Amino acid sequence: MAGAPFTVRPSEAWDGNDGPWSTFALGFGTPPQFVRVLISTTCPQPWAVDPLGCTATDPASCTTDRGGVFNKSRSSSWQGEGLYDLSQELNLGYGGNGDWGRDAITLGYPGSGAIAVNNQLLATIATKDFYIATWGIAPRPTNLSRSDSARNTFANSYPSLLSQLKEEANIPSLAYGYTAGARYRLKRVPASLTLGGYDASRFVASNLTFGLADDNSRDLVVGVQSISFIGLSKELLPTPILAFIDATVPHIWLPVEACRVFEETFGISWDPSSDLYLVNETTHEALLAQNASLSFRIGANTITSDFIEIVLPYASFDLQVLDTYPNITNSTRYFPLRRAANDTQYTLGRTFLQETYLIADYERSTFSVNQCRFVENNNPDIRPIFPANTTNSTTGAPPFGPDRKHDSSNLSPGIIAAIVVGSSVFLAILVGVLTLVRRRRSKGKTPNSDHLDQTSMAPEPSESKIEQELHADPIVPAELDGIGLGPREMEDSVAATEMSAVEVERHELHG
Repeated sequence: MAGAPFTVRPSEAWDGNDGPWSTFALGFGTPPQFVRVLISTTCPQPWAVDPLGCTATDPASCTTDRGGVFNKSRSSSWQGEGLYDLSQELNLGYGGNGDWGRDAITLGYPGSGAIAVNNQLLATIATKDFYIATWGIAPRPTNLSRSDSARNTFANSYPSLLSQLKEEANIPSLAYGYTAGARYRLKRVPASLTLGGYDASRFVASNLTFGLADDNSRDLVVGVQSISFIGLSKELLPTPILAFIDATVPHIWLPVEACRVFEETFGISWDPSSDLYLVNETTHEALLAQNASLSFRIGANTITSDFIEIVLPYASFDLQVLDTYPNITNSTRYFPLRRAANDTQYTLGRTFLQETYLIADYERSTFSVNQCRFVENNNPDIRPIFPANTTNSTTGAPPFGPDRKHDSSNLSPGIIAAIVVGSSVFLAILVGVLTLVRRRRSKGKTPNSDHLDQTSMAPEPSESKIEQELHADPIVPAELDGIGLGPREMEDSVAATEMSAVEVERHELHG
């Protein structure tokens, strides 16, 4: 029996050295050691900060600043797997390794309706590239590979935390709804995360969905058609781009040409040492006076006429970077814009998700972006996303049903082929029916011939079945030639990279 959507209660803390950001709580081990975590829409597994992540040269508050640490030696259920690369955000220059293992994980603080999962793969990290612990909600599995002395490779595959929750009937589907929260809105609006569903009270529905990209490590790809300065009617993005939505990182990565337009428009300056756009108080006051808002026009690609506009106020870009951030001596304000070296770095990070509600449905390989709604004393409206093989439309109709518009320009070849095959079958049956009717008419009418013609022209069981195949759930991946294109967690995963014995010694967890 499928579970109900699980809404995770935020920690009520705002953490990070490049934020602040609304966090959640995870308990690692037995008994659970609770740490605060940021959501990653790219990682499939959770990461906890290891005690080695705070050294003698760090501030005394390091453990608290990093959201808490998980000491696996104090867990009675820890089963180690070894040191492996994290293999996430490498294209953006992030790095580090993790001490991987399996342990119990509790989702949320005690008393908050927390769910416990046993024997779940996770990593402890010391690298400061990921300053706060991470809760990965991507559904693909993780492969840990080892080689013996004869160079034979052995790979162990571990399910994602999201798929484990579905397998144990804690949630109904491989889906989620998420927004990063906005500290500057109302009385500090926290993040919202619903697994197996979404909170309809947190957004204005866009009525537009996109297909997941083929690369399952960069699947939430959208076309950024324009970025406009509202009020000045100024275009900030010289050329439309394809960008990856990724909650793991805080920044928005754009082409250098676009960054220069931002520099001219807002008077911000790039700091080559930190690779950030630092903002002094004079510039900050000028930006506040401008009270600028930026409109991001988002489509399935860079040219489609179906799009949604997501508006971000200047307050969403008014962030603080602390002196624990690399190459920052004194805490200061900064503008979360980064210069992308190439198109693999075009990214809409956590800054974008402050004003955007993301719904990802891996059952149907679709997702949507929606403008957030901010209301005082908001009452949650939790709705489930059903498994792909469910036709239930009476309880919390999923956002990817027939009432939603799906941009076909982003359909996969398998889906297109299925539609073509289904259309061909329908036409073949229709031709057969018409031929049968013509033959019967050629034999002459009987007193009941009109009734016979009407019956033969409307074979309801056949037409009903064909219509269901073509239209009931057209965005469910088709199975062609015996190759299943089913739920995305079954596709190629990003395997953690094994280190050699020498590398283990050299890359042991470090700060």
